[in-house]
Amino acid sequence: MIDLALLNKAILLTQKGNFEEAEKIYKSLLEQNPENGPILSAFGLFYVNLGDFEKASVYLQKACQIKETLGTVSALGFCEYQRGKFVQASEILEHALQLGETAEIYTKLINSLFGTRNYKKAIEYSAKMHKLYPENPESVLAMIKSLTYSGKLAEAEIMCVNYLKEHHEAPSFWFQLGFLKELIYSDDKQAFECYKIASELGQPSANYNMAVSLQKQGKHLEAEEYYQKMLKAFPNDENTIVSYGMCLLAQKKFEEGYKLFFQREGNPFKIGDKFEDEIVVVCEQGFGDHIQFIRYLPILQKKVKKVYVATREPLMELFKNNYPDIEFIAHDKINPKMQSIRITDLAYILDIDFDHIPYSEGYLTAEPAEIKSNKLKAGLCWEAGSAGIRTMINRTINIKLFEDILNMDNIQVYSFQVQDTLKGNDRYPQMINLAKDFKNFNDTAKALKSMDVVISVDTSVAHLAGALGVKTFLMLPYAADWRWFNDTKTTPWYKSIEIFKQDDPISWERPFGEIICKLKEYSL
Repeated sequence: MIDLALLNKAILLTQKGNFEEAEKIYKSLLEQNPENGPILSAFGLFYVNLGDFEKASVYLQKACQIKETLGTVSALGFCEYQRGKFVQASEILEHALQLGETAEIYTKLINSLFGTRNYKKAIEYSAKMHKLYPENPESVLAMIKSLTYSGKLAEAEIMCVNYLKEHHEAPSFWFQLGFLKELIYSDDKQAFECYKIASELGQPSANYNMAVSLQKQGKHLEAEEYYQKMLKAFPNDENTIVSYGMCLLAQKKFEEGYKLFFQREGNPFKIGDKFEDEIVVVCEQGFGDHIQFIRYLPILQKKVKKVYVATREPLMELFKNNYPDIEFIAHDKINPKMQSIRITDLAYILDIDFDHIPYSEGYLTAEPAEIKSNKLKAGLCWEAGSAGIRTMINRTINIKLFEDILNMDNIQVYSFQVQDTLKGNDRYPQMINLAKDFKNFNDTAKALKSMDVVISVDTSVAHLAGALGVKTFLMLPYAADWRWFNDTKTTPWYKSIEIFKQDDPISWERPFGEIICKLKEYSL
């Protein structure tokens, strides 16, 4: 039997902030009733109050195994959400909705789905929540986020502005409005002011976005200040630590930047560790990252007896052809006991700074595909891949802006755009679509080797062209990724790449004008 009086005492002590005494009572109760669901649940909630979500999760999981209740399941989902375990949180909270519906469950579920980039489900649940709770601020905010991530930016902005007219001191809405200013207008100054209001109204997480806005304006030192403010409020926030690191890397602060960038969750390798006889290199980020940092493998090979590389299937054939002495495996074939290194950390682990980037002349090869034309052959890629929406929109260029190039008489344009959400391949039949036949990156590499020039936004095609030594015109946005170091003409990563960068965050007029002049020279 449960001593209800003692349990109620523990709950009361928790409410009064006497956590040490309350914890003793809970432990005593559990010793007498180790498989009691209500006690396990109450003890889990006790740790929620302490902010120890890891311990809370352990007890709440045990409670759920004994008996699932709406309160226990939803509390477990909240714990996983607070721990940043968004996949687990979304699964648990979806299950919680089968037991009962509350606005809070919907809110955490939707935010978890956004955290996993499962935008389709997030949008679906946002619509359900808004229908059930149309006046709830979190419901309105979820709807604005859903409109944003479904590309209905103007509708999202109108909804956000209308809400702020009636509720001027709503920090989350000022935060979202700042994000929309970035996406719709590329106006980082206005975005910063919106984030600033959100921060002043009590949303310290706005400091992160303020830092990003300043970094996008090229104000790196000021951005550092706001990353530091963010870390003061949230010292263990991985996203801030890594972004701060990238801010420093963009300034070529190799050691300082990598110390932070290296702290990504679950990093298996520690600086100072000795290399073991066998090492697995894990390609954990995008395709472009795999291609860019694969250059360091021959240097690593000289230090260990056997190198394995865990990469994704589309890159397997290309990498195997170029590095026959290395064994490439799928991620699910990794031996957990083997020493592992993330591919993007190789430069840091091997202590090769940005003034000594190896193989910039090219390090991959492929047999050219048979693509014949009497005109200048120009490969084109206009859309970034599956990065976050901020990055994707920042790197993508509307295919319509390429019309002058597509209509040049002495040039034949070939599409390398696989993910074609802008439907450029359908809209411009004068462009030959090679991408539709690509089965993997080896096919892409063969086609790239047949081009006279490649014109690409910052995506895997540009990295592959540079790694192959193919002449490439890289179109960079005003706020470019850290790895381009704010360079405007050339890059130490690839000698064959020539940069055409925005000098105005709104306009692509100058970069396009320069590229057209170059193409006219090439096609004479």
